[in-house]
Amino acid sequence: MKQDITANVMLDTLNKDGHIALNILFETGKSTIQNESLPVIDQIFELLKLEPTHEISIEGHTDNVGNAISNKKHTNDRSEAVMEALIAKGTDKSRMSFIGWGQEKPVADNKTNEGRAQNRRVEIVKK
Repeated sequence: MKQDITANVMLDTLNKDGHIALNILFETGKSTIQNESLPVIDQIFELLKLEPTHEISIEGHTDNVGNAISNKKHTNDRSEAVMEALIAKGTDKSRMSFIGWGQEKPVADNKTNEGRAQNRRVEIVKK
């Protein structure tokens, strides 16, 4: 599942809604960002270059499958991995924070595959 999204679309959505959900894929059971999601990371970086005063929170979410404590740690590690990838590209760490919410903030019904897929997301939130 590839997501084609531009920095300008992200910026417009952040300015309008205050947050945007992104489909950043990770290695199963790990916090390693999959290669096919690196273009999304590149566009977040471009967004931060376009708006050098914007500060963001990188927030990880998951579905309700598995242990709640483990899910929270897992999403925290993945959010941190996104932040570290942006730092490696040159983004100032002081402009970002990260948190993993685990399964605490679903946006869809966890009773369906489609709902669980929507709940597994990384959100960029404008501070």
